[in-house]
Amino acid sequence: MRVREQGVLPESEIYFHTPSEMARRMFFYLRCTGRYLCEETYAVQRQSYNSFLILYVARGQGYCYVDETRVPLTAGHFVLLDCYRPHRYGTDTGWEILWIHYDGVLAREYYQAIAGSRTQVIFPQNPYDLMRGLERIYRMYHHEKRANEALISKNIVNILTGFLTAETPGETGQSHSAAIEELLSYIAENIDQPLSLEELARRVSLSPFYFSRVFKRKTGYTLREYLLKTRVNRAKFYLKTTSLSLKEISYRCGYGSESTFCTTFRHATGLTPMGYRSSSL
Repeated sequence: MRVREQGVLPESEIYFHTPSEMARRMFFYLRCTGRYLCEETYAVQRQSYNSFLILYVARGQGYCYVDETRVPLTAGHFVLLDCYRPHRYGTDTGWEILWIHYDGVLAREYYQAIAGSRTQVIFPQNPYDLMRGLERIYRMYHHEKRANEALISKNIVNILTGFLTAETPGETGQSHSAAIEELLSYIAENIDQPLSLEELARRVSLSPFYFSRVFKRKTGYTLREYLLKTRVNRAKFYLKTTSLSLKEISYRCGYGSESTFCTTFRHATGLTPMGYRSSSL
């Protein structure tokens, strides 16, 4: 249904759900879900709303208050809020958000396991599978016009489990380290391919912006720097250990042309590829 709230644009949608008695006894259940496109006047400030909230910032920028401190939110952020307690969030510039209000017999226990005593938890990442869980719930109402309470519960559990295993700000867990290590192996095996930022970020289920930050923190290089270093080192190996032509080496190292390869190699090493091949380095 259409939304009539301050700052919410007409193309926004909200859907309410009345849970069955079985859902209240057994499941995580939905109270409402929506996709809001908002202008700069959108703001929420409540003392209480009997539910928990998962909010995903799809586009734009906003904010959320954590213990009276205003924290900026950008595209890719997830926010988990205990709406039984006072809460406040919104945007000064406009944003698009996808969200669910939910509850359930284990909702409080899950929340405390994730957040401890905090009223809000912000995850600066964009795990594709978590966002997809929200999309699935919203789609049941927006496209399919029917709700399966067991599937809703399953998707909520999957999202909360993702939060339990995710890195929160200031933490240095192992989840991203393992993903980046696997990605480095993938890069080494596919260095002859274009390997765009968007593609690699998608492989580890992160937004391009957050992926760039994690990659630099884990490797010490930007993605562009790492790809350049890897390609040049691979080219050095071929130049010294094979008689492959420069054209063949350029393709094997992911360059679209021999001229691009030669220019890049000389800029990185101070030598032409043939100069390096004949040198004692």
